[in-house]
Amino acid sequence: MAKAWVWMRNGLAVVGLVALGFWLGAGRTVRASDFGGGGLEFQLTDVKPSSALLVYQPAHSTVYVYQGATTGNAELHCSFMFELDRHSGTIHRENCAMGSLTQ
Repeated sequence: MAKAWVWMRNGLAVVGLVALGFWLGAGRTVRASDFGGGGLEFQLTDVKPSSALLVYQPAHSTVYVYQGATTGNAELHCSFMFELDRHSGTIHRENCAMGSLTQ
């Protein structure tokens, strides 16, 4: 009986720690700056089929969006981009040229 109690206590402790880890990490995104020294910044949203990789190029004030970053083929092409030339007003979404990141 004592051995069963120890196993149950340890199992509950493991489940509790795993739940705490998921709760603390839920909804977070991965961000990095100055990727490869080329002045690029990126952000990877949740790891699921609807995730996206966002790459920001400060030199051109452009955000590139790579949809489905964690699923499918290992080669990922830019889906569309946003040029941020003004702080206010309309932002237009443009399709990316196939296979290119920078202009």
